[in-house]
Amino acid sequence: INRWLMATDDFEAKVGARFTLRDKPHPSFRGYVECQVLELSPPNRMVWSWSSADDAAPTRLVIELEAEDRGTRLTLRHTGDTDELTVKGTTAGWPRKLGELAEALAAAGPSVAPSNPAPEREQP
Repeated sequence: INRWLMATDDFEAKVGARFTLRDKPHPSFRGYVECQVLELSPPNRMVWSWSSADDAAPTRLVIELEAEDRGTRLTLRHTGDTDELTVKGTTAGWPRKLGELAEALAAAGPSVAPSNPAPEREQP
């Protein structure tokens, strides 16, 4: 998580665990996200609540891993964004963060390098 998403020092892969992700603040991001692990089905699925704005309801992040051919498919679904500023931030942020994940995997070596680092987008 620290290598590609945001810094955290209190993440636990345990249902109910609360943790904070931190990054540089900017006009559309306060600099931290308050999260909670809602579901956990190792090693394939994890669901978090995601609260990135003071006055917005938490959204939901679903992270799924699925064996595919000679690798693993990562699917991220971030749903529930309600205000325009949060939607703009997540729309711009996730492709950048997935690119950082692809770079981290490529640096780790060919056994873990992504075969297709381009994110797929779900249409609303």
